[in-house]
Amino acid sequence: MALRSPIYLAGAFLFLAVGFAAYFNVAVRVDPAAAQARFDWLVAHDAEKRAARHGERALRLRAEAGETPEELARLTLEVADAQLARGKFDRAATLYRAALATNAARSMTKRGRARYEDKLAKASLHAGDVETAVAIYATFLELAGDDAARGESEDPKALSAFYAEHVGETNGLFAEAINYARPYEPAEGSRETRLAAAKNMSSLGAFFAMREDGAYAAAGLLASAYSIRARQLGADHPDTVQLTLVLGPVFTTMGRLDDAEQLYLDAFHAQEDIKGANSPDLSLYIKLLTGVYEKQGRLTEAQALQEHMRRLFRDAFGAQRYAANRERDRREDINRPVSQYFLLDGAYAPGDLVSAAEYSIPTAKSPNIDEMKLRLAGDPHADPREANMPVRLAQLISLCRSESGERISLRSGYRSYGTQEVLFDRNRTRGTVTPPGMSEHQTGLAADINVNDRFMRQSDKSFQCFEENAYRFGFILSYPPENDYLPGEDSYEPWHWRYVGVSTAHLYREAGPYHKPQEFLAALPCYEERAASGVFPAIGEEDICLSAKPLRTAAANPDEAVQPDGENPDSARILNNIPATRQPR
Repeated sequence: MALRSPIYLAGAFLFLAVGFAAYFNVAVRVDPAAAQARFDWLVAHDAEKRAARHGERALRLRAEAGETPEELARLTLEVADAQLARGKFDRAATLYRAALATNAARSMTKRGRARYEDKLAKASLHAGDVETAVAIYATFLELAGDDAARGESEDPKALSAFYAEHVGETNGLFAEAINYARPYEPAEGSRETRLAAAKNMSSLGAFFAMREDGAYAAAGLLASAYSIRARQLGADHPDTVQLTLVLGPVFTTMGRLDDAEQLYLDAFHAQEDIKGANSPDLSLYIKLLTGVYEKQGRLTEAQALQEHMRRLFRDAFGAQRYAANRERDRREDINRPVSQYFLLDGAYAPGDLVSAAEYSIPTAKSPNIDEMKLRLAGDPHADPREANMPVRLAQLISLCRSESGERISLRSGYRSYGTQEVLFDRNRTRGTVTPPGMSEHQTGLAADINVNDRFMRQSDKSFQCFEENAYRFGFILSYPPENDYLPGEDSYEPWHWRYVGVSTAHLYREAGPYHKPQEFLAALPCYEERAASGVFPAIGEEDICLSAKPLRTAAANPDEAVQPDGENPDSARILNNIPATRQPR
């Protein structure tokens, strides 16, 4: 008997273990509390994939016991997390959607809710539901406000930075989910639903287009948005043409020149039908096409386009269109370059500042502060009440507000050297605040533009309007894509527009080097001489205005570059033949 007791005990233990296992198995299948406990234990031990089926069972049993979706909201989100970890994206998306529709979810903090919306978007994207994902991230983009336009937030802890960060993290996901060579088209939905999806894709695509590593995500989103609009609205519709200015440069950067060419051709013909074959307003698309042809080696076609544009400008503005104001503009610094290579000294201050609000310019801040002032920069050859910077900016804003339906306002005008110094010291390691001496705002000739209460973006209709029409009012885009005018990896600012005078802006559009405004301004006397003679270099030839002499000397350290004009031989004052001691009137 004594010999058999260990065997007996082992058998009894085995019987109890089998019995307990059977009971536990039955319990977790029929007892909500047991199923919930098993789910919680597995989640706590980092076994979410195994936990998912127990969580689903707990949800079902608790619902059968009479619990409401409100009471189950927390568990529903936890089970959705487990299904997401398991790779069951359709089911995870369904659960997230159900939980986020409850009042319990609506009472979450904004950050807490956004985290689950982010998970819903990722699950949807993996499941092939692109529309849900782009709708969520486009909303995040709007909530991010100005942080969506900066390389780094001024306040990394801000909620807006939180939204921008979550959108930025989806770069690889969108690049994998949408192939630009096969644009995404919603499988179903009304015309309005499809166009809404296209709008969201456009916003996201423009966001990724400004990121160094975002070309493929941008191309997929923008190509899809373009395809949807072309099908639903037509290739000649203004909303379709608008995407040309964002997608075309992305294709060019990627080396897809044939695709960029087709986009620009379609946009050119669409604008030609609207504005007429002899309108100088076609010049933007002529310039874009010329650049593509030059990159393709099609120099004869590029030259023909260039000559066609010059005929348009001559017919529209006259043979002597660049003679007026040249001396006055240089003397008063209206067309001087400003960058880390062409610096302003600390004492530089314009003497003709006026309130923007007095000229009917909508302002984003109190109209009484210095930042809401601009230089008058009146044209002495015309009625100064009608021909000056504030009047022309008001006219440009009015035109683009009418065309776009968007709210446009002046965000920032004049900033003194001292103000810029304070802002830079406060934000040296965050955001894109320009160091003192490098900011065009110090001249009183720069205008940062808000659209719908945040920085203007490429995806805004207003941006297209500014790109097409700003030159007619004397404005140019100072910091285009891939410029190196300011310290930092990327100083592209689609919201920053600079007044250089009408004749100079016309010349830059007609004959200036594309996306090289500071180089153009530095060599402006050369370009004006060539314009007066009517002799410009042929496409493919060296631009002697850029190569005749060094136009800048890069500083090894941007902080060291900020020197008074008298201490910096590369000052734009010297390049523009202005005495170093003279201040604008």
